[in-house]
Amino acid sequence: MLKRWFLILLPLLLVGCSSDESVVQPSPLPQFKPQIQVQKLWTATIGNGVGELYLNLEPAVTERWVYAASASGLLYKLDRETGERQWQKNLPLRITGGVAAGYGMVAVGSANGELVVLDAEDGSELWRKSLGGQILSAPALGGNRVVVQTIDGRLRGLQREDGATVWLFDTSIPVLTLRGEASPVVKGPVTLAGFANGKLVALDTDSGYVAWERLIGEPSGRSELERLIDLDGRFWVSDKVVYAVTFQGALAAIDVPTGRLLWSKPLSSYSGVSEFLSRLYVVDEDSVLYAKDAVSGTDIWQQDKLKGRGLSAPTAYDRYVLVGDYEGFLYWLSYRDGAFLARAKVGVKRFQLANPKAQSLRRLTHPAEGIRVEPVVYDDTVYVQGNSGELAAYRVIETQ
Repeated sequence: MLKRWFLILLPLLLVGCSSDESVVQPSPLPQFKPQIQVQKLWTATIGNGVGELYLNLEPAVTERWVYAASASGLLYKLDRETGERQWQKNLPLRITGGVAAGYGMVAVGSANGELVVLDAEDGSELWRKSLGGQILSAPALGGNRVVVQTIDGRLRGLQREDGATVWLFDTSIPVLTLRGEASPVVKGPVTLAGFANGKLVALDTDSGYVAWERLIGEPSGRSELERLIDLDGRFWVSDKVVYAVTFQGALAAIDVPTGRLLWSKPLSSYSGVSEFLSRLYVVDEDSVLYAKDAVSGTDIWQQDKLKGRGLSAPTAYDRYVLVGDYEGFLYWLSYRDGAFLARAKVGVKRFQLANPKAQSLRRLTHPAEGIRVEPVVYDDTVYVQGNSGELAAYRVIETQ
């Protein structure tokens, strides 16, 4: 049997040989005069965050509550407005997939392939299901189904009431992939999922019937590493169009009902995309942020002053674009031209080295530093969880 290998962290790959001239060094912290005032509403500590693991533990935000987890098995329910803790559960498992919440349920996935579903009101366990493969992404909750993806290339539709398997989709996974999984998305009757072979797949949520499959970009090169093409970052569904980007592949817009390719542009990213008001925002593999026209894919602007800073996937709302970096800074940028508007610090500094360059590389490659998951916006309030375990809520309160 072939052993499957993972690139645990792409920045780690880039800085592992710092004498190489091709290595992208972290840009210095940009200096600018704040143009908007941002208020921190509250903070909460979610255990030890990801600990020593490279994970994307994104929180789930609903109308009244925020649900967040740590790798050590702690799961919290917090008041969305105040951050006050409603309940805390210490699950005897290592949580490796982000949190999903909805339909009165909260779901998390574990390193040993268990999906655990709790009652959202009191945190009592409703059911759990052993799926056999590690779960590195957040489950998706639908009206009748819980859809969960495992690292072995399998996607399952489970009965929401008891976890019984209704359908299974299985796809081949290459020997070499990035470590991580894009979270599946349920949009009513359609479920969309991205895989390590660079394919985006649309299925019927209830039956698992495959409507279409599309490869995002084309592998090129002679070695396994050169031909690596992985849909690892967040993809975005807006109306009837899905936007997706692959590592060493392309950024593409696809018509959801038919699977027809609307446009495709060469791009390499492992973080993902977001769309707002017909503008598409994407961070490439070097952490250059682009704004593109969502209809044509043409460039509007790019921001390269954060190059090499290990940016999260972007999130856009109102007049702002949000990204987090490897040092735990959260940036508000202008949707018009990518100008810096404000900055906040999330998380704690755990390591201090005498050499500034060595310190920068240490934070870039250490999983417990910085912000890896994309910010979440609900009613103009920004929620962001740092790798160290700090969960913070922010709101823009004044513009100049």
